[in-house]
Amino acid sequence: MTAQSPGSVNPLTGEALPPVEGPAVAGIGSLVREARAAQARWAGTPFPERARRVRALGRRIVERRAEGAAILASELGRTPGMCEVAELNNAVAFAEAAIRTARTALAPHKVSLSMLDFPGKRAVVEPVARGVVGIIAPWNYPVSNFMKSLLPALLAGNAVVMKPSEQTPRSGAWLAGLAREAMGPDVVHLVQGGGDVGAELIEAGIDAVVFTGSVPTGRLVAAAAAARLIPCSLELGGKDAAIVLADADLDRTALGISQWSMFNSGQDCSSIERVYVEASVADAFVDKLTRVVRGLRVADGSGEAELGAIQNPSQLAIVEAHLLDAVSRGATIRCGGERTGVGNGFPGTVLDHCTHEMKVMTDETFGPVVAVCRVSDAEEAVRLANDSRYGLNGSVWTRDLDRGEALARRLDVGIALVNNHSLTGTMPELPWTGTKETGTGIASSQWAYSTFVRRRTLFIDKNKDPDPFWMPADESLQAFRELLAQKNLGGGVRVMLKLAGVLGRRVAAIRGLLD
Repeated sequence: MTAQSPGSVNPLTGEALPPVEGPAVAGIGSLVREARAAQARWAGTPFPERARRVRALGRRIVERRAEGAAILASELGRTPGMCEVAELNNAVAFAEAAIRTARTALAPHKVSLSMLDFPGKRAVVEPVARGVVGIIAPWNYPVSNFMKSLLPALLAGNAVVMKPSEQTPRSGAWLAGLAREAMGPDVVHLVQGGGDVGAELIEAGIDAVVFTGSVPTGRLVAAAAAARLIPCSLELGGKDAAIVLADADLDRTALGISQWSMFNSGQDCSSIERVYVEASVADAFVDKLTRVVRGLRVADGSGEAELGAIQNPSQLAIVEAHLLDAVSRGATIRCGGERTGVGNGFPGTVLDHCTHEMKVMTDETFGPVVAVCRVSDAEEAVRLANDSRYGLNGSVWTRDLDRGEALARRLDVGIALVNNHSLTGTMPELPWTGTKETGTGIASSQWAYSTFVRRRTLFIDKNKDPDPFWMPADESLQAFRELLAQKNLGGGVRVMLKLAGVLGRRVAAIRGLLD
C-alpha cells in the first residue's frame, strides 16, 4: 500500500512541487519487519565491508551533487551552489571520519579481572546492534541531518528506516535512494509524511529512534519511546549565544559571527541568535557586523547568493513577529528587517540594543536575524548567555585564549567554543549535544553509539575447579568467608596461606556433593 504526501512549495518561486509517494501508515509495520529480516544479514557483514559501503555512499553523494543540489534547492530556497557547500561536497570526508570513529566506538573492551579473586576467568564487553533504527529528520538540513545518525547506525550493523520532514520529502528520498544503492535494497527504508507517520514508525516495533526537531514534538517522541522502552536520542531547539569581549579581534569576530548567524539563512539550531558584547566596543562591533550582513545577497533566482529563502511561511511569520516585538520594546534595526518580495526571501538582519524582555532574545527565531545585547562586563555576559531554556553551542570571542577557555567552560551548553561557533557539527569525531530543552541526545562521536548498540558482556571461565563460594554451606565455607574478609581488610601473608588451605578443603567439599 502506498500513500501520497501533500506537495510542498518551492520557497523561492512559490511553485507547487508534486506530491511524493510513500508507504501508507498501515503498511509501516510491514516495512519495519522487512528491515528486521535484512538486519541480521547486515549485522553479520564484516565491519570492513560495511565501511566500504558507507564510503561508497559518501562518494555517490559527491558524484551526484549537482542532481542532489537541484532537489535541495527546490525544497529549501537556497541556491544550488550553497546546497553543495552546506550538505554535499564534504560527504566523502565525513564518511571517512565516521568510519574512524566507528572503529573506536565498536571495539570490544577487554576487562581486566583479578587472577587471585577470579582465577581462570576472563570477560569482554562487546557492542551488539540494536536492530532497526528509526531516524526522523527536520527540513533545515535534509541530507546532513540524516548523515549524522544514518552512518553510525549502519556502521554498527543496524537496518534503518528514514522519515524526512514533510517539507523536504524529495531530498530525503534522494538520499535514501543512494543509500539503498550502496547498502542493498533492504537495509535502508523510507517513509514519507507528517507527524502521524513518525508516531506510527515508533509504534511499529523499531528498536531505537533518533529525532531532530521542535521541543513539543520531541517531548511526544520521548514519551512514545519510553512507553516502548527503546532508546531515544533527541536534538531539539537552540538559542545560541556568542560573547564578544573588549579585547576581541573585532574584524575577525564580526566575520565569524556573521557566518554563524546567517549561514543557511539562520535556519539552524546552532545559529548565533544572541550576541553579548562589552559596551566599550559595542559601537565598533555593531558597525562591523552590520557592514558584513548588509552585504550578503539573498537568492532571487538570478544566480548564486549567500542567503536562501525562509523555507516555509510559518517560519517566516515567526521571524517577522520576533522583529515586531523587539522594535516595539526598543530594539533598533541596523539592516534588513523586511521581506525582499521574492518568494519567502528575507535579508540578513542585525538588531541592536536588545534585552531579555524581547522574544528575539529568549525564543528560537530560526531565521537570518542576529540580536545584539550590550553588557557591562564578561560576568554579565555569561549570566545572560546562560539565562536560556536552551543550551546547544556557546562561544567566547577574545584574544586572551586562557580567559576565553575559562569563560567557555562556564557556559551551560553542550558545545563550548572560543573564537568560532557551530563548526563542530561537521565533525563526526566530536559529540553534538546540548542541555536543557535542547535535549540530552548525542549525535556524532563514539558517545552517540549508545543509541545504536547495546553492550553485551561475554564471560568465559576455563577454571577446572568449582568456585569456592559454591554450595555446600558447611564449616569450610564459613572459614573461607572469614578469611576472605580479612584479606580484603589488608590481611598479610599469614591470612593468604590460611586461605589457600581452606580453598583446598572447599573444592573437596563441593566435589563431595557428587558422591
